[in-house]
Amino acid sequence: MRRNLKRKWLLLLLVVTGVFGLTACSDDYEPWKLLETEVTSTIPQSYSEKVSWNGGTFTINVKTNGAWNIEVPEWLSVDKSEGNGDATIKATVERAWRAGERTGEIKLNTAGSESSNVVGTQSDKINFTQEGLENALKITDCSTDLTKESIFDNDRGYYYTQYGYSIKYTIDNPLTEDEINNTIRNAYIRIYKSTRYLKNDCTTIYLKKADLTPGTHVLKDDKWYNEYRTEYNYLQINKVEIIIFTAYGEKHLY
Repeated sequence: MRRNLKRKWLLLLLVVTGVFGLTACSDDYEPWKLLETEVTSTIPQSYSEKVSWNGGTFTINVKTNGAWNIEVPEWLSVDKSEGNGDATIKATVERAWRAGERTGEIKLNTAGSESSNVVGTQSDKINFTQEGLENALKITDCSTDLTKESIFDNDRGYYYTQYGYSIKYTIDNPLTEDEINNTIRNAYIRIYKSTRYLKNDCTTIYLKKADLTPGTHVLKDDKWYNEYRTEYNYLQINKVEIIIFTAYGEKHLY
């Protein structure tokens, strides 16, 4: 009888001790969380939108419950390179230094930590494209005038028509002389003309570096084109193009 009673007391003591032990453990226990990260940015990232050749300042917004660090190209700087938790990062893209686009990748690495009871790792990328220096040149205004003069040819004994042109354009060019020399290989104007029987014949006029300086320029040629047969005297200018040529291809300014 006494032996059974002793066993019951021992069993009761074990149960009570277990309950108190579980209660103590549950008070100290903090549940682990999975890493969560969301990254947004004001940097243009679509195929049709690019960072200006002149660079710019943008923001990268980080929402995370972990620690983070950021990797960027050498021509992009950030005001914060690492941190813990939510952050707003200022990212500055430098001015382009050559013709042709360049692409950049921003990589944000996040990770949980034992101290914050967060587990997991994640990498997010922001890919973008910056314009080349050739995009700094812009034609803000362009007009073309066609002149016509009837001239008698003494040797042939009849009149012919002498045509001339005047092309006036205004160019915005903030590049330095060194940048122009390193960027532009050639520049030219294409004049597309037609007569009654000739459709879209093209005349190419090569430009000098002086023709690309900022401001308004006028190019003239009073003896550009002549016609000896009166049935062809229907010359007109259909289109004018102003083009620069870089190591990466043509860029149409107008």
